[in-house]
Amino acid sequence: MKFEYALTGTGWADGCIEMNSNTVYFTASYINDALGDMLKAIISLIPEISSYSVPQAQFEWNEEPGGTVWTISRREDLLHVEILSYVDLRNRKQRVIDLDETCLIIEFAGAVVQALDSLLRQYGREGYKEKWVNYDFPMDNFLKLKGFVKARH
Repeated sequence: MKFEYALTGTGWADGCIEMNSNTVYFTASYINDALGDMLKAIISLIPEISSYSVPQAQFEWNEEPGGTVWTISRREDLLHVEILSYVDLRNRKQRVIDLDETCLIIEFAGAVVQALDSLLRQYGREGYKEKWVNYDFPMDNFLKLKGFVKARH
């Protein structure tokens, strides 16, 4: 399991996710709070750190006009991740399934925490805000997820 996320310009990020030998590269833009939305979705699946956990969550990452829709669902200790790419995200045109895999939720959470730890060390909170523009680094939810990962190791 591998997750990478790098700020590549003002309001832009590139990254990749690798699960079970399948790798997907993605781009996210400032249009939405990419990291914040992802962390909220992950946390919502984990009863230990969510006030109201759900079995499935979804978030979008915009690439203008395209983008990806991530659907994540939990069953016991497993996390299923499906990533759909669209040429036109708003109108849901020309869908492609990029990833449809399952892994341990702790592996996924650990990979995300590791990538965001690195991002935070590189930019700090102020540097992140300067590069991402519209949104602050999602520190509260990052710390919740990091605490969950530490408690499981």
